[in-house]
Formats: sequence, structure tokens, C-alpha cells
Amino acid sequence: MKRFRSLFIVLIAALTGFSSCSRSLGYSVLLWDLPEKNIQDGAIVKVLLKSNISRVYIVQSLETKEKVEVPLWQITEPSSKRKAVKKAQEYAEYQHQYGRIKVDGLPVRKEPVNTAKQVYRLHQDEIVKLLYKGEGQDVMVGRNQKLEGDWLCVLTEGGTQGWCFSYNLTMFTTGEGGEVTGGEVKQEESTNEDTMMEQILNAKWYPESYIKQVKDGMIDLETMKVSYGFDTGITSGKVTVNVPDKFHTAKYNGAEKLRSGVYALTDTPFQIIVRNPNFIVVNYTRGDTQEAYNFVTMPEDQNFIKIIEKERGRRAGLISKLYNVASFNSENYGSLVINKGQTFTWTNFGLLVPSVIPEGAAGRGKVSMKYLIDKSLQGRYDGCLTFVFDGSKKEVNFLYKLGDGLNMESIDALCITDNIVKSRSTSPTVMYFSK
Repeated sequence: MKRFRSLFIVLIAALTGFSSCSRSLGYSVLLWDLPEKNIQDGAIVKVLLKSNISRVYIVQSLETKEKVEVPLWQITEPSSKRKAVKKAQEYAEYQHQYGRIKVDGLPVRKEPVNTAKQVYRLHQDEIVKLLYKGEGQDVMVGRNQKLEGDWLCVLTEGGTQGWCFSYNLTMFTTGEGGEVTGGEVKQEESTNEDTMMEQILNAKWYPESYIKQVKDGMIDLETMKVSYGFDTGITSGKVTVNVPDKFHTAKYNGAEKLRSGVYALTDTPFQIIVRNPNFIVVNYTRGDTQEAYNFVTMPEDQNFIKIIEKERGRRAGLISKLYNVASFNSENYGSLVINKGQTFTWTNFGLLVPSVIPEGAAGRGKVSMKYLIDKSLQGRYDGCLTFVFDGSKKEVNFLYKLGDGLNMESIDALCITDNIVKSRSTSPTVMYFSK
């Protein structure tokens, strides 16, 4: 009978994706409270099994002997009990200590230095676990005044570890069961979790940047596309993150609540953190790599198909004024013709080679209005023209103004940020073409 039971456990472990090399994997320190199980951070737990599919450990409380499922990031790497006790001592100073973020966009950095690489950006009211204090570079206000605070190693709700400066954190303490005992913040478990999850899964999610683009009236056709966004998969059957330069997808197998406001999409690398009903963070984890994406819902009156078509029409209208002119002529810079279909011919532009136009460029190619111009440049210029010459893949960009003639001014690539021309070049080539 004992042999049969052992074989049964091995079979179940294999079928569920759990792995264990022995009767346990070792001991770990819990990094985040489990109030529903009355286990607090800093507790040493026995690690029984690991699931590489669900990305969870099965751990056992040393006090109650209860077995609990926790995400991989929520405990330290399993080791001997002696090493786990030593690790717990490292975290002892900030045991039960959490922080609420005061400002939106606070960076989590790779090292305790204000110029170190950002590994995550926090949002106002987001909660982080405080792990330990480190020695880091002073944060200055002006030239001579130091900002009060310490560099703290923190753990985000999605599992990212890094460094934050404590000045922008409101610290609080949890007691037994996870309730707040020493701070001004009170964590409340929503009574409508099922409704919230249903609402989140059925909503249409767009990249957070869309809000600012619509608000500012600066629609970037390179980053605003109807296909971009987050599909929870509840209808399509595919969980998908589709944003510029990133595409991740997995089969939808349902969703489960991990804790208040945090949901895992079953058997996928995706996790949803709900900031409010209209704003979520989607964490995508593969191996040691974790990526976080912000998504929002939009008001019903915001029809992105119409917004995108309107912006395309605006740009097409501007460029049509250029191809309505037979040719633009300059004594020094040649003759330029903009054709329908956004093609161009340009002859006798030798004085612009190679300082502006690359060597080997043919006298024809494609022209478009790829980039927006900053509001500080609007009025002075109509927009930015992007030329790609046959025989060269390099973009050549010009600010332009159409009046009695065509004024064009070369732009360096450094003047363009997030597909917006932010400023003029320091030493531009300025040209005038008569009609």
C-alpha cells in the first residue's frame, strides 16, 4: 500500500507539471504576506514542489503544517534550513514593512544609484514590500542639498526586485493576518472580486500612451494602431500582448485570483494587476525575464478607428498641397517634385551630399509625414517631411513651411524623440524653393 501511494504521488506530480528531486526542495523565506493563510513575510517555509508550468511552489508552514501554493517570486530560492534562517535575518529589519508609492512613475532601479537602469516604473498608491536597506549614491535636490531618505531594496506585486529611494514611499506595517497596524494605509479586500475579474476579462484594453495622445491631440500613427493592446483571451481564446516591437501570446485556460486585485491567467506567463477598473498592469514572465505593460480602457465615445483615420486624413491633406504644385525650384538645391502616391523626384541636390543626403542616393524615392512636431514648433512649421531615397535606406527629415514658396530645414535624428520632432537642429541646413 505504501509503495502504491508513492507511485501515485509521482504520477500526480508528473501530470501537473510539478517537480521535486526529493521529499522536499529545501527551505525558503516568504517575501510577501499571505493574510488568508495567516502567514506573514519573513516566515521560513518548507518547499515541497515546484511547477514550471503554473510558475508556483507548494510550500508548507512550519507552524501549522498547512500546504500553500505561492508564486515563484514570492519566496527566496530554496536552500538548506541554515541558509534560510540566515536569509531571514537579512530581511529582519524590514520584516512586515511595506511601502505605498506617493508619486506616479517612480522608477525601480537596478542599483541604488539615481542614474542606474530602470527595471520597473511604479504607479501612485502601488504597494511594494521593503526587503532591506542598502548603501547608495546620495540623491540631490539642487547642487548642495541632499534629499532625505534611504535606498531600499523593494519587491513589487508582480515580482520585480530593485532599488527605490524611500523619500517617495509611505511606509506601513502589517500585523497578524496581514492587517495594517502602524501606518495610515488600510488594505481592504474587495467584496466584489468575482465581478471585478469578470469586468477586467471582458474589457477592451489599449496601451496607456493612447490616453495622452488623445488628450494632447498628438496622434502617433507609428504607435497607435487598432491591433495594439491586450486581449485577455476570454472571447478569442488567445491571451495576447501586442505593442510596438513586442508580441506575446498563449492559449487562454481561465483565470484565477492570487490575492486582492491580482489575477493569474492559468498556465500562461501572464499576470494581471488591477490598479482600478480602467487601468491594469500586465506582467509577462519567461525564465528570469519579466516585462510589465500598462493598459487602459477608453470611453465609449473614443473610436480609435475614427481617430486614426482622421489623423491620416490630416496628414494626407497637408502633403496633397505639396503635390498640387508642379515643382519647387532652388538655384542651390535643385528641383523637387512631390507626386501623388507619396513619391518624389529631386534633381541637382549635389550640395546636400553627404552632409544631408547620403551618397549613392538616387533622385527619386518615397516621401511621408512619419513624425509629428512638438507644439512649440507648430505655427512656425507645417510639419515634418521624411524622404527615403532609392539606393539608400536612411531617412532624411526636414521641417517645412509652405507659403509663397517651400521652406525646408534639415533635422538631426537626435531632435526626434518618441516619433515627435522636439526641437530644431543646432546647425541646420535651411533651404528655400520657389514655386
